[in-house]
Amino acid sequence: MNKTTRSWVRRSGQLATTLAVLVLVILPAVGRAAPPAKYEIADLLALETAFVKLAADIRPSVVAIRTYDLEELGDGKTFVKMPVSHGSGFIISSDGYIASNRHVLEEADSIQVVTDDGSVYTAQIVQADIRSDLAVIKIDAENLRPVRWADTAALRVNQWAFACGNPFGLANSNGKSSVTVGVISALGRNMTSRLSDGNPIQYYGNLIETSAAVNPGSSGGPLFILNGEVIGVVTAIETSSGVSEGSGFAIPADHNLRNILEQLKAGREVRYGCLGVTINDVPPPNSRRVADLQPRRGALITDVRPANGPAGVAGLEPDDVVVEFDGIPIENMDHLVRLVGFTPVGTDVVLTYLRRQVRRTTTVRLGDRYKLLDFTNPDG
Repeated sequence: MNKTTRSWVRRSGQLATTLAVLVLVILPAVGRAAPPAKYEIADLLALETAFVKLAADIRPSVVAIRTYDLEELGDGKTFVKMPVSHGSGFIISSDGYIASNRHVLEEADSIQVVTDDGSVYTAQIVQADIRSDLAVIKIDAENLRPVRWADTAALRVNQWAFACGNPFGLANSNGKSSVTVGVISALGRNMTSRLSDGNPIQYYGNLIETSAAVNPGSSGGPLFILNGEVIGVVTAIETSSGVSEGSGFAIPADHNLRNILEQLKAGREVRYGCLGVTINDVPPPNSRRVADLQPRRGALITDVRPANGPAGVAGLEPDDVVVEFDGIPIENMDHLVRLVGFTPVGTDVVLTYLRRQVRRTTTVRLGDRYKLLDFTNPDG
């Protein structure tokens, strides 16, 4: 390489470095560019086209569900189908497995599924789980289009959200499900006390709240985002009128939900871990000097029973405050309930707790929630 060539290479390197610096300076400014003062019709049409395509993509994976009660007419042989309820479901595998809510199928003697192409099938319950309010049913069909799952850890409040289902049984005749649009209004809603009717088994925590219209019959359908991936199972509405008032709720389609559905699909009963305690949120300090009256982190144990249950054997007592579960800091009562429930029965877990403000640890072997409920009604 001669002197002239070396000089050019050196200048080229300097030029490349200068350009790179300019790019680094310019790009952040581009990233911070303000949105346009107004949107053109073309922008709105592009959004509308995306919404239309999204509905066309998701609807073939959603079904209408009709349930019936078989009543004998009196001759000992003839039965008549009496409608019990209608709801929604969505396909989780191409060979006919469908997810829905357990409450959609409750007390049904006969279940019919109507797919998006108008085909009608008789469905059988594979397995249902009362605690999660989830169920899997099966129809004799092939080459169905299953949904795609989203990464729920990446969800953010005010993302677009779409509910798809069978409100008021409108899709019962032809399977053409309704699609409504809104946003993710909130994450992590605890609705157990409002939705469980005092049943200590049922759990409705960590729910997604959405403004997408949800009505009777929408239960069991998917809640999904703009890329067509499912983020939850539509389950309930908060209403004083019986119809949508802008607050619908969905069970998040996280790894816990998908694990439950896999167990139900295999026909297995879902088992939940249990401490054998009743818990509550930690109350705020009782002091006029404390400005922040929000509950503190952790979960307050209010009762331990049975005495020979997991918590009792581990030495936990009322008024202990659980602050860590297997190294995970506890945010509140609902957080502990969720962590305990989704930890396999029989697992040895290290609990960190406060007793009279002294930090302690103990090891607890989690029991089976349903078995312990024969003795008590624990929260955790």
